[in-house]
Amino acid sequence: PELTTLFERWTEQLTDQIWSVREDAAVALGDAVTAYGPEMLEKVLAVIRKSLPAAKDQPPMTREEYKKLQNDVSAHTGNQVYSCGSLAPKLRKGGAGRIGCSSCLVDRPKQPWEATDGAIYLLRELCTRFPNSDGTEREDVVLGDNILLPLMTELADVARLSHYPQSDDLRTTLFKQLPQIAEAMGKRRFKGLYLDLFIELISKNLNDRHGSGASQLSIHAAGQCCEEIAKLIGFGIMRGRLEAIGCDDAFDSVMEERKREQSMIATQGHFIGREAFSPFGPPVGSH
Repeated sequence: PELTTLFERWTEQLTDQIWSVREDAAVALGDAVTAYGPEMLEKVLAVIRKSLPAAKDQPPMTREEYKKLQNDVSAHTGNQVYSCGSLAPKLRKGGAGRIGCSSCLVDRPKQPWEATDGAIYLLRELCTRFPNSDGTEREDVVLGDNILLPLMTELADVARLSHYPQSDDLRTTLFKQLPQIAEAMGKRRFKGLYLDLFIELISKNLNDRHGSGASQLSIHAAGQCCEEIAKLIGFGIMRGRLEAIGCDDAFDSVMEERKREQSMIATQGHFIGREAFSPFGPPVGSH
């Protein structure tokens, strides 16, 4: 009975309004598969298959409409005040001891795209825990391509949607999780079956650096994703795949920018570590 209750709670939290709650729920469900094996895997896969396409039901909205809604004073005036990082109110009748209470009846409606976002975290957990017979956490649980390829194809399709402004947030989540998934699968498997599913999505955000409307978070996430996958499969191979769709110049630009960023970080670290400089006194260790 306790496991049934926990499973219901975890799957509910997988669609939560806060991204970190969704990720934590995915980790908990991954732990459950590790603990309970194939039967739990089937239940978790059913959750993924249900949640993954949910963003298709997200109501259409332009960025301008979304921004207007966010800046509409009348939509936010006189509403319940919430705890930092929580959808539970700061105070309830009966005292302040219920801060963050999970039984609170006040929250904003969940959005369909958030269910898809949670499913991405859950896919990451399954892929990194049970990628193949050599790397699995349980001998009787392996995520074969017959299971994974249809799910990843569905994910690529739903991540292409752009009829709602939060689609950028969804792609950001994908770009952050994809390198971990690729690493778990291994170079040959990911390059052969899965890279082409996502290469166009990555390239679109790389090209967006030169213009058209993606958020800075998703643009940076795409660049980092591109670099990490290139390290896995080889920079020449990654560049060749992007060149085939006319995105090699964007790849070169992103890699140069990443090198500059890393060089600046290394230089700053060198000087700080070398002299332990402080504006409030002499270098540490001087007498």
